[in-house]
Amino acid sequence: MTGAQTVLALEFRGAGDTADFGFLAREGVAGLVRVDPLVHHVDRPLTLSEQAALVAARLPDRPALVLAYCGTAALALHVSALTGTPALLVDPYPVTVEDMVQDFRRLCAATGIDPDTAAEPATGPDVARWERALSAGRDAMADVHGGDEEAYEMVDDLLDRYRAWLRFLQASRAAEPVAPAAPVVGVTARPDPRLDLLVADPAAVELHRVDVPAGLLDSPEVRARLTAAIHRYAPTAAAAQGNS
Repeated sequence: MTGAQTVLALEFRGAGDTADFGFLAREGVAGLVRVDPLVHHVDRPLTLSEQAALVAARLPDRPALVLAYCGTAALALHVSALTGTPALLVDPYPVTVEDMVQDFRRLCAATGIDPDTAAEPATGPDVARWERALSAGRDAMADVHGGDEEAYEMVDDLLDRYRAWLRFLQASRAAEPVAPAAPVVGVTARPDPRLDLLVADPAAVELHRVDVPAGLLDSPEVRARLTAAIHRYAPTAAAAQGNS
């Protein structure tokens, strides 16, 4: 192989205190492709299978390793199964209805919307209804920032991301557990990461437990496991890391 192998990192970008895989780029991992899963849901909702195919099609080549953090685990597993690529999941967890409701209420608080005006029906979360409720606060949000064209542009960008977030959560929640086609490694501090909702055979996951209360990607132990996985599955990327 003449070039560095592709290492795909799925992460939420620009989310304030949310950690990401940026430290790998600073450490010189070659072939690192960082993808924010929300960008694919801005134009329209996608299933996780559709999104996995889109992610894979836009990569320069077949990835040697897929990295995921937290709620991107389900998408990473779909990409892994589609491409036959090993996956390393940091703090993986499945998205639940409770997660969706909690995040919708958090977005309502940020936009000044009463969440009870779009309460979830008995059949489960209605994302389209939630989107309409958030959009109804557009003028009020823009007024807070001056009400001019620049304010509306900022608010529209923010609402696009909020809608994409809800769509991604819905796609992740609706996805069936995956039958991995390549090794899957997990790193978790959770007593029960509920891998049964992510993979068809949880016992097939090489699970490592760490004693890290929060911020796993900031942990030297977790970073060491990431480096080891890159050496194991993407040696040319690791070689570039060592030469940086």
